[in-house]
Amino acid sequence: MTTFSLKPHKGILKRVLWLYGIHALLFNSTYLLGYYLLPEGWMQGSPQVAVGRLVASATSFWSEFALTLLFNLGLATVISVLMNLQQVKGFPVGYLMPIILGITSGLISGTNSFAASDLTRYNARDGMALGLSIGGVEMLGYILIIASTVKLGVYQYRSWWRWGGKWKPTKTMNLRDVRLARSEVICLVIGILLVIFAAYRETLMAMSS
Repeated sequence: MTTFSLKPHKGILKRVLWLYGIHALLFNSTYLLGYYLLPEGWMQGSPQVAVGRLVASATSFWSEFALTLLFNLGLATVISVLMNLQQVKGFPVGYLMPIILGITSGLISGTNSFAASDLTRYNARDGMALGLSIGGVEMLGYILIIASTVKLGVYQYRSWWRWGGKWKPTKTMNLRDVRLARSEVICLVIGILLVIFAAYRETLMAMSS
């Protein structure tokens, strides 16, 4: 059985810091790109904004909170964990989620393309606090969940582009054999709680707007 090295991903703290740093860099860069070079509302047609528009159509606090949890915890989180079942040359595919969200979230914020909010209503101080207490907390939750489930890499690929024949994935273990360390379990639980808290804060903001 082919073995793969995950040395660069050892240590839950290193994983979290690495992912958070990459996400922050991409978010800040694309925010500035969107703010200075793209027209306002440029990301209105993106899937993320479409989901936000669907959630915003709810008529009560609890229905909107439930929809937010459905997408943030029931969909995005589950997709992240399922992505971590796959690794390419030892690289957890779940790591792509913070990268993709860093780019798209930065563009949405930079072009003020939110479905249920308008950043021009807030001053810089209030807007930053709001963003960090909702999107920032939510993203940290995702990162903790992704970083804590790296060991789920059941299928290993040798190429990003070819998946058949000699390039077909190798199953390195069974899912039931995965054992998370105590620190990983703690991070997983904290990550889930942060996503729930961010959904609650997001619903409060939407209902007060």
